[in-house]
Amino acid sequence: MFMRKNVFLSVSALGFALCACSTQTAGTSEESEGIIALADKKISGAAQKGPLVKGSDVVLRETTAEGNLEPTGREFHTTTVNDKGEFQFGELDLESQYALLSAEGYYAHEYDGERSECPMRLDAVTNLNNRNTANINLLTHFEYKRVLKLVKDGKSFAEAKKQASREVLGAFGVELEVSSAEDLNIFNTSEGDRTLFNISLLIDNTPEWTYWVDDEKEDCPKLQNYIDGFAEDFADDGELGDSIMQTIAGEAYLVADMYSRMEYIDEDDMRDKEDADPGSYDDLVVMKKEYEFSKFVLLHHLEIDACTENRWGAYAAFHKPIEVYDYQEGEHRILDSGYVLCDGFAWKITTKDHIDSLTKMFDHENGTMTDPRDGRHYKTISFEYEGKRYEWMAENLMYSVAPVTRTKGGRVDHSQPGVYSWAEAMRLNEGYMTRFVREGLIDSLHQGICPDGWHVANSEEWKTLLDFVDGNPNNLLDENWRTDRETAIAKGLTGVFYNRLDFNLVPLDKQFLEAYFHTYAPKMSFQPTSPNDDVWNREFFMRDEYNDYPLTKTDFTTIEISINWNYVSDTEVQPRGFVRCVRN
Repeated sequence: MFMRKNVFLSVSALGFALCACSTQTAGTSEESEGIIALADKKISGAAQKGPLVKGSDVVLRETTAEGNLEPTGREFHTTTVNDKGEFQFGELDLESQYALLSAEGYYAHEYDGERSECPMRLDAVTNLNNRNTANINLLTHFEYKRVLKLVKDGKSFAEAKKQASREVLGAFGVELEVSSAEDLNIFNTSEGDRTLFNISLLIDNTPEWTYWVDDEKEDCPKLQNYIDGFAEDFADDGELGDSIMQTIAGEAYLVADMYSRMEYIDEDDMRDKEDADPGSYDDLVVMKKEYEFSKFVLLHHLEIDACTENRWGAYAAFHKPIEVYDYQEGEHRILDSGYVLCDGFAWKITTKDHIDSLTKMFDHENGTMTDPRDGRHYKTISFEYEGKRYEWMAENLMYSVAPVTRTKGGRVDHSQPGVYSWAEAMRLNEGYMTRFVREGLIDSLHQGICPDGWHVANSEEWKTLLDFVDGNPNNLLDENWRTDRETAIAKGLTGVFYNRLDFNLVPLDKQFLEAYFHTYAPKMSFQPTSPNDDVWNREFFMRDEYNDYPLTKTDFTTIEISINWNYVSDTEVQPRGFVRCVRN
């Protein structure tokens, strides 16, 4: 449902002001006037959801000279002449300038240009006196019955059209003056045209009619019933019921979440992408417009403010129904109320219990220890798990083993404090970085570079630590590292997390979010250490909905624990990582 291919709309304007503004679309003034009979009237237009395909039926129904929009019974028929939905009526003689239009046929999906599986009927009502073109689209369909109702209640046609247009757009939160919906065209680039396109695209993706029968055919009546239900619900009072809006809002939520990275993509970014990938600019423009409009509709429906970077971790309650997809149950369901959590980029629908759980600390005790070798103080944590007591250093070891080493050419390499090769961490000869470790050099509790009474955390202890924090490494992160929006996006680390164990895990290089912790398998007689082996990139902490396989202690026999959040290191370079010590 969310694939985007070969989007056919090409636009250049990026600004999409959905504020209280007044924009008059191209067209004619629909001022109140008496009934005027028309002779030899030629009418053309375009029928669009996406555009109706060539050969789609278009009907014009004449209305009476009383001006009440009642049909006379005379109808004129034509068909669309191309796949842009364009049609034309010849010379018509009409009793009144007010005409009812309908178009029905298959259409091209906005997001990929492919033909729909289901036909659609769209209606419009228009004043033909001072116009020769009248388009038929979703906005004309949504306002159609409302205009008829307002005219029946005594409004002039011009008043009814203006009010209905304002009310239809207002249902989506858009404050925009559109003279006539039949002037709008999804291929044009005015603010009204862009609004029509985005509404059409949003409606096209709503799950209400995207149900499949026998995996071959869409449930076509649902499609027509949905848009007709919109028009029916809207006709009486100009307000859209929650039962209609909940589906649109659900789709808006999915799109706003899926495209949340577009929040920080600007014109320069898209031009750079175009240079690298010709043809991508138009797709990115449409994607950004779709994201912006979907976000706008969502915020309007749920009555919440935007999620921004400085609101990371903020949450808000909503009390409007929204249709969401339950991935666990594999079905759509309606939430009548709930909470949204801001991850700095997009709102995530969740529960209050989940929000509260993010800050609930795991049961542990805090302490300190002093390394007698250099007098440095370290924070510690201790906890009990499955009947065993563990005490960990809650900071990376910073003991310096070789502050200065001579390199080829006589240059001095100042080692970074707290960063070690695996051999340095294990206190072994550097030759073991490229050959197997002989039996007996690695103890079951290997002290390595740690002080007396402590040892380098082994793979089983790392696995136990992860189990203790519910398998989620974000519970070990110090949230204060969050200083770089682009990096968080690039590395996929955009959730909400807190330091729930006081473990204080902060990647040394925030730019790349690297965090390698040297370790060893206590029951192995040797260690694979070849830099050509795929051991540097073992994703020890990557267990999620896509990789939900059971992990066992025997899975972790490599020489390091890699906490890298999709970061892949260069295997041609010997990695240097950190050490956490555990009390014996």
